[in-house]
Amino acid sequence: MALNDNATLVIGSGNYLTAPTGTAMAVDLTAPADPWEPVGHTSLEDIFGITSEGGEATTIGTLQNKTLRTSYSARTETITFTLQQFDKPALKLFYGSNMEELADGTVGVPTDPTPTVCAFLAIFIDGENVFAIYAPKAEIYRADDLEVGDTETLAGMPLGVKPMQHGTNKWTYAITPLGSVTP
Repeated sequence: MALNDNATLVIGSGNYLTAPTGTAMAVDLTAPADPWEPVGHTSLEDIFGITSEGGEATTIGTLQNKTLRTSYSARTETITFTLQQFDKPALKLFYGSNMEELADGTVGVPTDPTPTVCAFLAIFIDGENVFAIYAPKAEIYRADDLEVGDTETLAGMPLGVKPMQHGTNKWTYAITPLGSVTP
């Protein structure tokens, strides 16, 4: 593989969006159109992370060859970011899609929360380049406890996005190679 200096990523700006499950990835990643909706303000410090579970290797052998083959368990991945907007749609992503809006205008946190299921799109801009992560189906729910550490920084709700297999896809999410913003 050749060195490609133009394929390095320094995120300058970005956005996280949701749409109904199965929505195709936006054609114009610089201005995603309906039905894509931004989730709101997100952390400038903790932009995103991807963690995985599973994928453990099991070595399978025979009497003649102790390390004949290797099999791997299924792997699930979670995309994490911190939402810093505390309106009702944002609170539903953190506390569960079955959060109740009460008569007095407050919201009731469910004892048995349900993750929000939707299509997910994360778009990151690096100068003239764009990088995106797209899942036609994902579950969004809290990734960690809510903590507010001081009075000088914005509070945030850590969210986890678990891409799920959709329809006949053999993949759970897609990423774009770093490329030009303009087609």
